[in-house]
Amino acid sequence: MLAIAACCLGLGSLLFISVGMAGLLALPVRALIPLLLGTGCAVVLGAVGLKRIKANGQRGRGLAIAGCGAGAAGFLLVSVVVATLSSGL
Repeated sequence: MLAIAACCLGLGSLLFISVGMAGLLALPVRALIPLLLGTGCAVVLGAVGLKRIKANGQRGRGLAIAGCGAGAAGFLLVSVVVATLSSGL
């Protein structure tokens, strides 16, 4: 269950970021803070999901890895955007 939540959060955040970067949606600066939280939660949920999957032998390892990866990529992208916006470029 945590793996599914991690994957949804991570991929949803990446989708929102990519739409904003394409200019289809003007990303206000105040929208970046929840994105940072969402991507961070995706990484944490994915890591916890991986730990539980390993301990219990459940399925969903790929979803947990995808959530971690997408969350980390989204966090990196949003961090770069925030740094760029805050520096005034």
